[in-house]
Amino acid sequence: MTTTPTLDASTQQLNRAETTTDLFTLVCERRGWTDKYLAAIDSDEHDALKDLDAMVAALEDIRRCGGTITIAPDFDMDGIASGVLGYAGLKELGFNVNLHVPDYRRGHDLTPDDIAEIHRSYPATTCLLTCDGGVNSHAGVHAAQAVGWTVLVTDHHQELQPGSVADITVDPCRLDETYALRGICGAHVLYQVIEEYTAKHQPLKAWPIRLLRLFAGLGTVSDVMPVLYENRQLVRDSLSIARLLRAPAPNTIPNRYGGLDPDPDAINIGKATLLRLLAAHSGEHDSAYVAAFEGFAVLLKAFAQAGKVRSADDIDEGFYGFYIAPAMNSPRRIGTPLSDCFTVFTSLSPAHKLAAAQRIIANNERRKELVVEHLTELVDGDQPLAPWVYFSDAPAGMYGLLANQVMEQSGRPVVVLNRPATPSEPVSGSGRAPGWFEIITALAGHDDFFAIGHQQACGVKLRSAEALEDLVEVLESATLTALQTAGDSIGPDRDLVLGAGPECDAPLTDIEPLIELVRRLETLRPFGHGFAEPVFEVVVDSFSVDRIGAEKQHLRLVTRTGLACLWWNAAVDHYDQLVELATSDTVQPFRFLGRLQLNTFRGETRLQVVVADPL
Repeated sequence: MTTTPTLDASTQQLNRAETTTDLFTLVCERRGWTDKYLAAIDSDEHDALKDLDAMVAALEDIRRCGGTITIAPDFDMDGIASGVLGYAGLKELGFNVNLHVPDYRRGHDLTPDDIAEIHRSYPATTCLLTCDGGVNSHAGVHAAQAVGWTVLVTDHHQELQPGSVADITVDPCRLDETYALRGICGAHVLYQVIEEYTAKHQPLKAWPIRLLRLFAGLGTVSDVMPVLYENRQLVRDSLSIARLLRAPAPNTIPNRYGGLDPDPDAINIGKATLLRLLAAHSGEHDSAYVAAFEGFAVLLKAFAQAGKVRSADDIDEGFYGFYIAPAMNSPRRIGTPLSDCFTVFTSLSPAHKLAAAQRIIANNERRKELVVEHLTELVDGDQPLAPWVYFSDAPAGMYGLLANQVMEQSGRPVVVLNRPATPSEPVSGSGRAPGWFEIITALAGHDDFFAIGHQQACGVKLRSAEALEDLVEVLESATLTALQTAGDSIGPDRDLVLGAGPECDAPLTDIEPLIELVRRLETLRPFGHGFAEPVFEVVVDSFSVDRIGAEKQHLRLVTRTGLACLWWNAAVDHYDQLVELATSDTVQPFRFLGRLQLNTFRGETRLQVVVADPL
């Protein structure tokens, strides 16, 4: 009788290591991630922004003269992070400083009405400091200067001709700027100003000020800046600081196993590591500075209560981008007060902070419901200019979300606008585009319409509805040109194909190499815009399917080898189809794009796949 030779443990381990190395190497090869490239994008060295020294000198003059700075931030997550960073940082450095809560109904530009409101609220103001806005706000800046204020602008949006009229402007997208990475967020710009001021005038405060990288990193991810070069270390630092602000939930809730589960309601934020360190030196820090970090700890508690943060591992760049930023952006989407977003970080009452954070999260849930409602109305309604331009009756703050939803479905640039009543009426809205299309560039040079913001996410304005057809023509023509230029680079992104079949790079039956692949990819974090997380095409040919979640809204597919594939919020649309596929007499594989994740439960680490898009 012939026996099949068996491999000893060391040989099996060697073969497995070779397989893992091949998969990781294959991903890197297909992405073009050479060792040289990975080392280069991890460098956080950068030149100084233009006029950084001039702004630092102006700040020191203001402090010495006993002047009062009022900070005017934008109203999105980057603006909120900028405002909190500036307020906490300058207070810690001994400045007289106020924080103005913006009115999103006036738009992103700083207006004379904003200046009048600030003047009424803070009459002692001698300097207006903008953050995440102001570079093109000529009327607002002139109004501030007219009442005798010095105007310092920190921004990161593209400066337009004839240029900023502020006393000093620091912006990586200034017309004359040579700063290499133009894609840094507004909070990062202000952080660089405060960090440089600290180094020159108060070096003993270097470490407390460096902790404010928490907010600069949050702004970086939320504003979808490229996670490259100095942004990479900034995001890493921010996440490390954020994890130090998570207080553990005590185990007080009995479970069905006879043990105790964590109780998020019983979290004591005072036990967060960083807050304990700050409390140990309480006399050395301004109360507003400490309040900002307490606010972040409270925000983490509120998300824990909502079931979104169960461990420190849940606090990653995805948590910033998919939970915190949308929640903080929700007030302007649905027309609720923005004040809660600042109260979380500025109130001296933990109870008031928590109540504000809970309202923010509740508003975000309502925002999700409204997006579904208005998207249905948009798609099913009369859309004579589709697929390029759509009209919506939703609140203006939701236009960007709707445009993004349509863009993701179509794969093409989309603009969503208010529906005009007359041909002469001005029209405005938001545009969204894939990474290969630049809306601002495409619309540049046209007298009747223009875009402001970022190339793939911007506001779009038309002088009158008569220019709508011209806008459609420009978008269609520019898209055709971009498609011809991009060629094969446009299409579903997949780094490996996993499953059974000759076209697959690796099977799903041997889990250990895939687990090791995920662990090695984790060393490359953070992922994000410009350095996307690898995506895999998964081919599942035999599986069971069931509905999970409190409302049975999610799907879980389990392969014959026990691999779980999770598809969030897909039960309503896809459960019946997958049951039919799973129970068919003939083998019909289910193909999808997904991401590999590791899930540790009760000390056991398992591989799971999260479905992104079916194919």
